[in-house]
Amino acid sequence: MLVIHGVIELGIRDSVKEVRGFLRRVKYRVGGTLLSPEDIEHGILRGNRRPPGSLIRRFRRGDPRASFALAALEPRVHFALVCASSSCPPIELYTAEDIDHELDVAAGTFVNAGGFVLDRNAGEVSLSRIFDWYAEDFGPSPAQRLRYLARFLYEDDDREFVQLNAERLRIKHQHYDWRLNRY
Repeated sequence: MLVIHGVIELGIRDSVKEVRGFLRRVKYRVGGTLLSPEDIEHGILRGNRRPPGSLIRRFRRGDPRASFALAALEPRVHFALVCASSSCPPIELYTAEDIDHELDVAAGTFVNAGGFVLDRNAGEVSLSRIFDWYAEDFGPSPAQRLRYLARFLYEDDDREFVQLNAERLRIKHQHYDWRLNRY
């Protein structure tokens, strides 16, 4: 909701890229603490890991917000985070009571709606750019990342094929469409 509110308040017409530093600039006060989408994603949900292309962590030493950082990384969080762009996951509602199941559903929806496209004949997988930017969040090697993602594939045959052939599959990454998701 913070991202959507920011899009509306800043009058963004086509893409969050219209406003330099949008994901750092838009902020809400939560429990007395000012947080941006980047603070929430990289500082809290990703356990204060560096954002893609950055040399520094979101919360520096001594930042009181660092106490909110999760200790364990949950890769499925990438299927729940929304940046208002056409290539990001769809917006969903999540509850504390059923979060594990809801994250599985979000992962399956994103992976099967074009985030993971298997071409058996070419021996290739086309992945959302999210799996490039956050590769290490999904596993230490390309094959382990493919196996992790394969568990969310709806088709049993595809899931098994990827599990058996992960080391041999070539990976390419899709173009990321930053235009506003209007649906």
